[in-house]
Amino acid sequence: MPEQTFQRVDLAKEQLEVALEMFLKRSSFVSALTLAGAAEEILGKTLIQRGEKTTLQHEYPLIKPVEDLFRKKPYSWSEFIEKKNRVRNAAKHIKNASEATVTADIEDEALWMIVRACDNHARLGLEPTPLMQEFEEWFYKNVVGLEYEV
Repeated sequence: MPEQTFQRVDLAKEQLEVALEMFLKRSSFVSALTLAGAAEEILGKTLIQRGEKTTLQHEYPLIKPVEDLFRKKPYSWSEFIEKKNRVRNAAKHIKNASEATVTADIEDEALWMIVRACDNHARLGLEPTPLMQEFEEWFYKNVVGLEYEV
């Protein structure tokens, strides 16, 4: 098959769609996590290139004062990013034998990575897909505890 040229945002949208499908079908949370993580990163970097803020850039100033208070020291951007991406990175990388295991709620990590990716998708002004709408309905019912109304 000959090489083709792809828009990275289109590749991210495809990865996000597959992540949503896997998550909603409960077929592979780790795959949903890593695919949504790849999409979240590409969509986020596209926002930054446009001079706009990502989901995490909006979230950090809200969390930082509370973390500063509890930690009694400044909560840096790099610590925030490390914490947010810890499980995704553990599912993708290993440095040495001491990192042979990871303890995490993979389903929860996949859920919140999908939320981040979908939010970056929306911040780019892209139309939500039917799977994104299905996920939103699932989220309102299963996470928020409300019936979703269109």
